[in-house]
Amino acid sequence: MEEFFKILTLILISSVKFTVGLPLVYLNESYDFTWFETNIYAIIGGMIGVIVFMHVSEWLMELWDKIRLYIFHTKEKRNSMYSRPVADVEGNLEIHYEYVSKTLPARKLFTKRNRKMVQIWRKYGLIGLATLTPILFSIPIGTFFMTRLAKNKRRIILYMFISITSWSILLTTIFEIMHVGSLNEILK
Repeated sequence: MEEFFKILTLILISSVKFTVGLPLVYLNESYDFTWFETNIYAIIGGMIGVIVFMHVSEWLMELWDKIRLYIFHTKEKRNSMYSRPVADVEGNLEIHYEYVSKTLPARKLFTKRNRKMVQIWRKYGLIGLATLTPILFSIPIGTFFMTRLAKNKRRIILYMFISITSWSILLTTIFEIMHVGSLNEILK
């Protein structure tokens, strides 16, 4: 049962913050996973995070769009914006007004991290963003941006799988080469 909780911990941590899961295994003496087990659990956790956050981010954006539409739609009604009157001359004279709705204002997300992600996106595209997401950004944030910028979900999943697998193998190999058993060995 204790082994199950260790596996579950590695998978859950890797699904959110990939770069924390692997050092946790190597720096905590209670984990006794092999190189292969560590990679498998970290990859599974990372991919679970990608798939979950891909669907959650879509749902959150739909919810946010509905909230924005409701807020700005009611605000526009208070402003009473109508088109010019149009006279219908067939039969009885009737004058029609149409409600004119403005488009929603553009969202502004100006943070250093967001700007960096957009720069990477413009320069390297989906491959560049997927490559750097597990190590620099967290999986939820990187997946959120990828689902907003790229529409092909299969490509996102494929590139993230390749990226997570590569980073997992690279990091666990570095830890194995260093023969790190505890934090005290690194400090020496």
